[in-house]
Amino acid sequence: MKGREVDGFFAYGWWPVPVGCYSILIARLQGEPTGANPSFAEVRNQMNQKIQKSQENENAAPLLSQLAVVDALLDNKEAAVSEAKRAVEMLPISKDALRGPRILINLAVVYAWTNELDVAFATLVSVTKTPFGIYYGQLKLDPFWDPLRKDPRFDKLLAELAPKD
Repeated sequence: MKGREVDGFFAYGWWPVPVGCYSILIARLQGEPTGANPSFAEVRNQMNQKIQKSQENENAAPLLSQLAVVDALLDNKEAAVSEAKRAVEMLPISKDALRGPRILINLAVVYAWTNELDVAFATLVSVTKTPFGIYYGQLKLDPFWDPLRKDPRFDKLLAELAPKD
């Protein structure tokens, strides 16, 4: 799968990304350092090139939000937060009710992986109340939320979102 793109749902996006994005996520989940890996830097470069090519179309903000998640996973905190915020500004929920929530969810993911837990939870709580936002199953099972799992606020939020009988 090297060098290919996948049409998956990497980082709450519906846009094709280099398959290496998943390798970066797996490395972080396994506790491996990601910042010094040259293949990960190449994946980031590929994502950046995709954004440069899409500056004039509607995919720029979603792609930027996915790049922000990649940067968070690579420990590029300042770049990640800046990119994620810019993506939200470019395509807010008020402008696009389908893609906007996904971009806001990615902002919460970025905050989670950059150890900005208070802001991550604040963003996450707001997007749980948004149509097309985050749902119980996604929050419970998705590894993107692993940095939040040990915080008691995570269990509280899960309980609030849990299906009621």
